[in-house]
Amino acid sequence: MKIITVSDIHLDINSKYVGVDLLPAFIRCLKKQDADIYIIAGDLCDNASDTIHSLNSIEAELGKKVLFIPGNHDVWVKEKNQSSWDSYHSLKNHPSSLLGKPFEVNDTYAIIGEMGWYDYSFIKEGIANQTVWNHLQEWGDHKWTEWAMIDQELNAKMLQNIEVQLMRYQHKKVILVHHFVPYKDFLTGSTQYMDWDVYNAFMGSESAGRLFDSYSNIEYVIFGHTHDRYGVVHQYHNKTIICNPLGYIAERSEALFEEELLKSITII
Repeated sequence: MKIITVSDIHLDINSKYVGVDLLPAFIRCLKKQDADIYIIAGDLCDNASDTIHSLNSIEAELGKKVLFIPGNHDVWVKEKNQSSWDSYHSLKNHPSSLLGKPFEVNDTYAIIGEMGWYDYSFIKEGIANQTVWNHLQEWGDHKWTEWAMIDQELNAKMLQNIEVQLMRYQHKKVILVHHFVPYKDFLTGSTQYMDWDVYNAFMGSESAGRLFDSYSNIEYVIFGHTHDRYGVVHQYHNKTIICNPLGYIAERSEALFEEELLKSITII
């Protein structure tokens, strides 16, 4: 059984940057892996409609099992009268979705997935609430998601969804797929371009990591959201961590997209 994982492909943003539709290149790279199961851990496109269109093409071309959880970009809505819950449920209803639908690989393993969210617990100590609020105004999720609840409530709801599934599958070894960062060791350091001491508030939650650590049957934790590639980290909290996102490519080149994508593909 060969399982591969990818995340943070950002097909529409990268396609616009390169100037060509990168979906065929993405599918071509996946096909070369000849896997049995393909896991996409969020941020395929910038809205549910484009994500669903891409998933339909991926499934049709691969002819293999595709499993997907949305990231924050996949549930963006650009009109204030739209709800991100509508996007979330559209994606949940897709045949590839892991949302509320764990996939039993065999008698030993199950794959469980949920989008997740963030609760500001990763912010650097001592940063004022007003500073966080000011940065939040520039954050894409603040502009383009509508949940009718605050971020902390949404994060808690997502973790409740995960725990319901984890409780059902305590008899199996679990591959857990979660878009957002669950451990502070996988955060991004500040640069001259981005003050990540503040923006890490929107990267994930310590509560997700605590939940995952409370289940000893979780063998793999797969996530992205950060665009830093940590690769595969073994024996981290007695789990194997896979954090190997593609992210935004640095040059206007389809060849570079394929090269970087191949580097970000991880085999289980």
